[in-house]
Amino acid sequence: MELQDKVVIVTGAGLGLGMSITRKVFEEGASVALWDMNLEAAQKLAKELDPGGIKVFAVKVNVTDEADVQQAVSQTVKKFGRIDVLVNNAGISRHETLENMTLELFELVIKVNLTGPFLCCKSVAPVMRKQKSGKIVNIASLGGRTGRPGVGVNYAASKAGLLGITKVLAKELGPDNIYVNAICPGPILTDQTRQYPPEVFASWNAGRAVPKDGLPEDIGDVVIFLASNRSDWVTGISLDVNGGIFIG
Repeated sequence: MELQDKVVIVTGAGLGLGMSITRKVFEEGASVALWDMNLEAAQKLAKELDPGGIKVFAVKVNVTDEADVQQAVSQTVKKFGRIDVLVNNAGISRHETLENMTLELFELVIKVNLTGPFLCCKSVAPVMRKQKSGKIVNIASLGGRTGRPGVGVNYAASKAGLLGITKVLAKELGPDNIYVNAICPGPILTDQTRQYPPEVFASWNAGRAVPKDGLPEDIGDVVIFLASNRSDWVTGISLDVNGGIFIG
């Protein structure tokens, strides 16, 4: 198993893409800290994966609150003794046109999608530096790469900013054997996206090179690669996983 004996934090772990990533890393042998605002959802998944609570536990965390994040790091280290991988998955989308975008809505998405990962990276970095090892995987977006139609300026800005954080931290943390990479998913079929009419989802996939729809498991598989020893000479990249919608 690719992550045997590794300790992995997944933010936004209880639902959607985060749930799929959590399942994947657990299946690959990792001990997992499920961080989520929705504690009930995280606890339900934790109990399903590991009823005894030996290798999995859920923590209620607001990733935009520095004290909350630091406390969650302390709880994770207390439980497992170390942190090998951080997956910054927690995020929100609130798409509006520029004219309808309020400052409040703009700042909310920036706070969750950009400030949140910054705080998580800042809080786990001392643990990883002490270990002289670690992997950080940031879940960005195709929207942050291309500014696609239908993606709000707040969401695109937050994900583009996350790509910038990835590049800077790869350089800054690299001397301590800490790898920092990003994944840029295209449209993924989740419970949330399935609520849209099929023609809307199809429009998001315009120009896709392959017929296959993107699934949460596709992103989870890439997380495993970037979190495992197989990517030990890969850092600072933004890996596009979109079925060929964007090739560049």
